Amino acid sequence: MRSLRRWTKDAVGLLLVFTVVGLTRVWPPKWMLRRIAASAEVRAVREAAEEKLLTRVREIEAGVPWLRPLDVVIRDECVDVRGAGLFDANPPRRGAMTCEMSAFIIFSVDGDPEDAAAEIHRSFPLPDGLSAVGIRESLHWDTDERKVAPDVSHNPIWDRVTRRHGEKSVEQLRRENGVLCMWALYGQAYYMVV
Repeated sequence: MRSLRRWTKDAVGLLLVFTVVGLTRVWPPKWMLRRIAASAEVRAVREAAEEKLLTRVREIEAGVPWLRPLDVVIRDECVDVRGAGLFDANPPRRGAMTCEMSAFIIFSVDGDPEDAAAEIHRSFPLPDGLSAVGIRESLHWDTDERKVAPDVSHNPIWDRVTRRHGEKSVEQLRRENGVLCMWALYGQAYYMVV
């Protein structure tokens, strides 16, 4: 009888723990996160983050005069991160929602993309790690194994994509121009709901 009471007490305790953990995984609800992502407070922070990225894009365009962008894509998204690292002892992100913005300069070169990348690294080096304003950069081009394309989340709470040169897809640009190169600029999270 005593072991049954102890087992029941342990089971109720575990059920309570799982209930509390479950509630923290769904609170705040997604509709509230969407409302926060569209709020005036987040919009102000979003505009400052976008200006930082666009300033860097203009620096790149001025610093590499032969680089003629076919498109500049700004990807802005707020993502529910509550399930990230569920079984990880040290999950990479904590909180309910993270808003991040990235820019992708898509261009083509006449010669070998590796030569163009080497010239860029010589004349206009990419920062190692994060830049002083918190932007991580990388340079990629189409290969047989991998084609370049802007990163996309599969289930954002809120997102916005803006393009400077129209609505042509990356595939259309590839068909028209051949091998594509992409200079990716990843900004740090500009807003988080913990």
